[in-house]
Amino acid sequence: MPAFSQDAFPQPRAAWQLGLGSAGMGTGDYIGFKAHVEYAPLFGRYLGTGTRLAFVGGSRESYNWLKNPTPTSNGITVPFVMSYQALNAEQEVYIYPFGNNKRVLFALGGGGYLGYSNRYGAPETRGDFTTGTPTVVLDQEHGVHVGYMFSLNLDVAVDENRNWLVGGKASFQNDTFGNSLATLQLKLGRRF
Repeated sequence: MPAFSQDAFPQPRAAWQLGLGSAGMGTGDYIGFKAHVEYAPLFGRYLGTGTRLAFVGGSRESYNWLKNPTPTSNGITVPFVMSYQALNAEQEVYIYPFGNNKRVLFALGGGGYLGYSNRYGAPETRGDFTTGTPTVVLDQEHGVHVGYMFSLNLDVAVDENRNWLVGGKASFQNDTFGNSLATLQLKLGRRF
């Protein structure tokens, strides 16, 4: 009987977690920063959720060739800054295939998010067909977006009572503007 009680599943608990890491923007165009604060309650032995407030931001300087035909030139190379910033409310459901009563916790996550983003891309030359005049247009998207996300999570309890957690999160997300992020984060958490 004492051996059985040591392995008994403790009462479901919740945790607050802080995550910090990097986010690959688009198809690896540049690396940004992602941070989040998460409230993660457990529901039974194999299920949990995570509600997060997340910030993503990053930029990179680049160069683009703009076609602007003139009698003396076919175009110019201009510097520009690609950038992306977003503030998201994210919600995931976690499945713990090996249970969430272990010292090492592995979870598969899936869910969605709602937020606001601002993205600047490469400038481009567009021609007006009625006048034949080329104009330079900045590539920018901003506004409210929604999206989906998937994640792999690994947390390890580091103290005797399993109250403090350290771990990592790898995730992929995509929004309605077509912006995709692949993120790797380190996490620190406290159960209560």
